[in-house]
Amino acid sequence: MSFYPIPPTPTGGYIPPVPDPTSPTPKPDFSSAVTLPEPKWTAGAWLELFRVRHLQWSPYTLPIPNLSPALAGLRVLHLTDLHVDTVWMPSWDRLLEKVQQTRPDVILITGDFVEIKYDSRPVLPNLRRLLDGLSARLGVWGILGNHDGDVMGPVLADMNVRLLTNELVTLTSGDASLELIGVLGISRLDMPPRVRDSIPPKAAGATRIVMAHYPDQIVSLASLNPDIFLAGHTHGGQVCLPGGWPLMTHDSLPRRFARGVHRIGQTWLSVGRGLTYSTYPIRTFCPAEAIELTLAVG
Repeated sequence: MSFYPIPPTPTGGYIPPVPDPTSPTPKPDFSSAVTLPEPKWTAGAWLELFRVRHLQWSPYTLPIPNLSPALAGLRVLHLTDLHVDTVWMPSWDRLLEKVQQTRPDVILITGDFVEIKYDSRPVLPNLRRLLDGLSARLGVWGILGNHDGDVMGPVLADMNVRLLTNELVTLTSGDASLELIGVLGISRLDMPPRVRDSIPPKAAGATRIVMAHYPDQIVSLASLNPDIFLAGHTHGGQVCLPGGWPLMTHDSLPRRFARGVHRIGQTWLSVGRGLTYSTYPIRTFCPAEAIELTLAVG
């Protein structure tokens, strides 16, 4: 396992790399995106009030071009928007039971660990209980979201999750490399261009996963050339019309990308619906979910 820090310069400042005008990074083409069918909803999950009792386990198989055979079958569990509060949710028990049954290879959490933005101390016992129940062969990794704030970094350092803050880490599985890039998600402006451009190109033979809190960052981070882009923030709309059409997404991408798994150019975009609520204790036609992504040779 290796980390890539932002490179220093002799003057103490930052000298950005010179862009190559002959190979500009193409912007994602959303008009030709392919959306994978969602798994059938859990019975009774179309309406949740006050406590989330149902959890949708959403499995997908993602063909990855040039995937190392050693990574074929590797299972990534994508969790997002835990929004842990003082009330323990029955759906969290279902999640922990499922994790123990399925034993994912790596767990990636794309922000919003807590609901209370300004003083999360009352919810920390529940957060620790939830995170302690997660386990994966290659570890539990996460980024901060807009509900977490800067103070959550030191708090989570003492829990069962390794935060990535605008950095790249390379995990090895057999003879293969899995690159994880974690983007700080307290604000959309938390990864400035100088930091983004300091991250090296994807290593030969590696598979790259970018973890961001906001789905629309897939546009500004396209130069990172991710094979998989994980995001949350939208809660899938949380309150949706029948069929799952979101009324609000808090994101600039077209509404169909507020949930689910989509093929956009050479990148898979996975947007989780979250595990609980935000602000209002209601979910309609938008079940809480955990997304299991199985890598396959494309």
